[in-house]
Amino acid sequence: MSTKNRTGKRSSRTVVQKRSRTKPRAIAAIPDPAAAAARMVELLNEMEAIIPDLTQPDITKIGRLAQSAKFGRALIPPTINAVNSYPPFQQRNMFDSAAAQAAIDYHGQMQPITKRMAAITMAMSYSMNQKLSAPGEQALQLFQWGKRHVKQPDGGGARIYVDELQSAVDRTMNRRKPRKPANNPPTTPPMQSLLAPSLAAKARAKAQIDPDIDPDNDEIIDLLHEIATDSNK
Repeated sequence: MSTKNRTGKRSSRTVVQKRSRTKPRAIAAIPDPAAAAARMVELLNEMEAIIPDLTQPDITKIGRLAQSAKFGRALIPPTINAVNSYPPFQQRNMFDSAAAQAAIDYHGQMQPITKRMAAITMAMSYSMNQKLSAPGEQALQLFQWGKRHVKQPDGGGARIYVDELQSAVDRTMNRRKPRKPANNPPTTPPMQSLLAPSLAAKARAKAQIDPDIDPDNDEIIDLLHEIATDSNK
């Protein structure tokens, strides 16, 4: 019986590897970004609908579940073997081998898809940055020239545009700069002081799962890169 189970697992892993490595039949790219985006939304909706047991994250449990899962990936296989081989472990009734095996199978099938999706997201982010990079550098060069131009006698007409460009640059720079701690002592009431760390933690967790989050957020891109390249996840 155990031999059949091992054989079945090996076959399952082989199927996943073949699917992940085999390129799909040639499909022409849609040159129009708007049409391509609309089609991708349709495919993503279909994909989301067929994922079994897809659960929207609970921001209060993200950290704890991730930590438990980290140990689970290493501990579950030997624990299943121990419980199936040693009757006293079975008698304790502390470990559900069937549910644990189902979890391992679920992870084994979904994890390669997760890595593929993360890799695609990384490639899309790079493609967007590649297209924005050259005109972005040109815009910065024009902005620098404009700052010098408004100081000339004939540069008054450019002031409104340079101010708008300066505002955009300031917003971009401030988004990536950490806030400096205030020198003044906090005036937060005692109860709010106790709640602040919890609310901040929830806000950070929400930022990781908010569907409207900025796709250019550096932390999200780093997380996707970690998923796409970590063979242990």
